[in-house]
Order: sequence, then structure tokens, then C-alpha cells
Amino acid sequence: MKVSVKTSLFYGLGSLGQNFIYVLVVSYLMVYYTDYFGLAPAAVGTLFLVARIWDALDDPIIGLLVDNTKSKYGKFRPYLLYTPVIMAAFTVLLFLQPDLSSTAKIIYAYVTYIMWGMSYTILDVPYWSMTATITDDPKERTKVVMVPRVMAIIAAISVSVITLPLVKALNSWLLVALIYSVICVLFFGITFWNVKEKVNITKKEKYTLKDAGRILKSNRPLQLILLTLLIGDLTMNLRGAFSLYYFKYYLNAEKLFPLYSLVTMLPILIGALLSPIVSKKIGKRMTAIGGNAAYGSGFILLFFLGKNIVLLFVISGLSTLFFGLSMIAMSAMVADCVEYGEWRTGKRAEGTVFSTNTFRSKFADALGGAMGAYALSFIGYIPNQAQTDTTMSWMHLFFTIIPGIFMLVAVLPLIKYELTETFYNKILAEIKIRREGNLLQEVSDKSS
Repeated sequence: MKVSVKTSLFYGLGSLGQNFIYVLVVSYLMVYYTDYFGLAPAAVGTLFLVARIWDALDDPIIGLLVDNTKSKYGKFRPYLLYTPVIMAAFTVLLFLQPDLSSTAKIIYAYVTYIMWGMSYTILDVPYWSMTATITDDPKERTKVVMVPRVMAIIAAISVSVITLPLVKALNSWLLVALIYSVICVLFFGITFWNVKEKVNITKKEKYTLKDAGRILKSNRPLQLILLTLLIGDLTMNLRGAFSLYYFKYYLNAEKLFPLYSLVTMLPILIGALLSPIVSKKIGKRMTAIGGNAAYGSGFILLFFLGKNIVLLFVISGLSTLFFGLSMIAMSAMVADCVEYGEWRTGKRAEGTVFSTNTFRSKFADALGGAMGAYALSFIGYIPNQAQTDTTMSWMHLFFTIIPGIFMLVAVLPLIKYELTETFYNKILAEIKIRREGNLLQEVSDKSS
């Protein structure tokens, strides 16, 4: 089933809007909490961890809610209309910075951050689940996935480059959060009105938590790709927690951080655009393996550079090109697991598959952010003061060799990933025959 360029672009705009908010929260909320809102790093770490434990409970439930949704707009589209407004409101509340006591600040942070996370899930699960309903052609699906991923990179570049200067110019985190929230709501409105669900499989049965567990347990390719993505995202969030601190204190070059973000994000965009071409040549699995391995090796190489900023920029830019290749390939691999699950169990559960991926992403965000916050406390970080030599050495390790080793470990599950393009096409053919047989049986039952 071919997908028009117009549909792909309109679908991608949702990701662009969503990631203006997501990157703001993931990249800057910890710095905002410690250096502006006045929370201790260890307290922030506990907050991130507790919030995602809560998400461990709500993600499967939201996935089931999506799988059981029926409306005149379809199964996924209704969530794209209403949920962005709710998530935008909680984003603004995150950066409201009310004048409260220390205890009240902690309570306020817990309530607003947990509610933000829940609203994010209710939007993210149906949005990415739609990739399995826009088309069932594997080549077209890779293209469809590429567009929102590229849009996410564009959002990440934009937010990384303009946020700190914008905060300084407006003298307000709140106004920046408000601007990004408006962008999110507007772009999701465009996605809602212009993207339709084309692959619709009628389900007579309702899904339960037991069904969700069985679907996940029987889907080995999904388990393996989720494990790789979990380790990779955990690594990126741990490293990301140190990035701004690293530039501010270790390199004494905070003003260069927006430029560094630009230099490292643009190659990701190039890699993402090249990913479908490379995947066509060597397959999505090998693209993911090679991309992750090269990316991790770049981190390790940075360890030996010391404070050479020029080489830091060059090597970081080259290594992130490979990350862009693997990111798109792995996103398409998750979507392929929907058909694998249907082939194994007879149940097509896009919401359940993508909710596990959403939970994985948020768990990695939380655990990586919590580890970063705890590590800051462990190495003796004190906000807005000169750091000790020991603290600086640990900052260097957490920015280079430690995430590099983790990224190489993330490659290991992919070695056993079996859902190649040839196997996937075989599965797709068998599913088509099964659906046609079920349809003929239904017709026969009705006529008898």
C-alpha cells in the first residue's frame, strides 16, 4: 500500500510538535530543577525514578485502552486531537516555578511530572501505533517511520540550539515552555485532520492484560529490539544528564553547548535520511548493528581527547551520523513486530506492541535521568560553584567511556534478532492468506 509524500509529511508534523516538548523536558528539566527551582540532585533522581515506576503501571493499561478503542475517527486518531492540549498544559505547569517551601516544591514537582508523563503516554502510544495502520508494505513503512523520526531530529536540533538563548532573552523558562506547547498542539491538529487509518483489522474480542502479557511473551523479536533500545536509550539519557554540566564545568564552555548540539544533531538527520537506502542494501538488522557499534566507539574515542574541543566536535559529529542510521532502522523493526505478533498469536495488537516500546523509552528516560542525578550527587557536584578535580574526572568518564561501553553492549541482542526482510515478507503472505480465509468463513457463517 503506497503512502503519499503529503500523508508522510502531515504524519511527521505530529512528531515535530511532540518533540519540541519532549526534548525540552528530557534535556533541560533536571538542570531547571537543580539550578533554578532549587531541588537537590538526589531528590530529582528519586523523582524521575518514582514517576517511571508509576508509568510501569499505566503504560500497559493505556496500550489496552488504545487496542479496544472504537470511534468514528478510528482507533488512534481521537487521541491525537485531545491529548496534546492536556500534555501542553502540564508542560507549562512543570516550568511554572511557584514560590513554595522546600517540601511543597517537591510535592509540586511530583504531581506535575507524573501527570505530564501520563499525558505523554496517552499521546505517544496511539501516535506511533498508527504507523502499522497507515500501510502494511515494509518498504513504505520504513519511509513512513523515517519522516516522524527526521521531524523528531529537527525538533531536537531546534530545541537544543535555541532553548538556552531563548530562556536568556525572555528571562523565563515558563514562556519558552508555553511557546513549545502551542507548537505541539497546532502540529498535532494538522496530523489529526490529514492522516487516516488505512489498514483496519476488525476485532470482535476485547483485549485484557493477560492477552497483553501473552502477546509480549510470544514475540521474541520484539523482546530483543526492546532490549537494545532500552540499553541505548538508558545510555543516551545517562550521558545527556551530564552533557550541559560537562560543557559548563569540565570544558568551561557553556556558550558552545548550543553549537555542539547543532553539530551533533545535523549528522543524525543525514543518517536518518540515508537509513532507508542503507537498510535496503544490507537489511535493517545489520544497519542497526553497525550504527550502534560505530556510535559507541565514538564515545570511547572521546575519552582520550581530554579538553580538545575541536576534535570533540569532529568525532561527535561523525559518530552521530551512524546513530541516525540505526535509529530509523530500529523504529521500523518495532513496527514489523506487529505482524510477527499477529502471525504467532492470531491477534493484531498495535497498541500493546507500541505501548511496550513507549514504556521502554520512558523507563530508560527515568532510569538514565535518575542515574545521572544520583551520579551528580555521588561525585560531589555542587550547583553554580567550581567543582573539584575528582568531580571533573567523573564528569569526563560519564560523558565518554562509560556510555561508549554501554552502546557496544546494546548491539548484543540484535545479533539474535531473526525477523529479517525475507522472513517478514513470508509472514506477511501467510497473514494475508489467513485473513482471506477468515473473511470467507465469516461470509459462509452469515449465509448459513
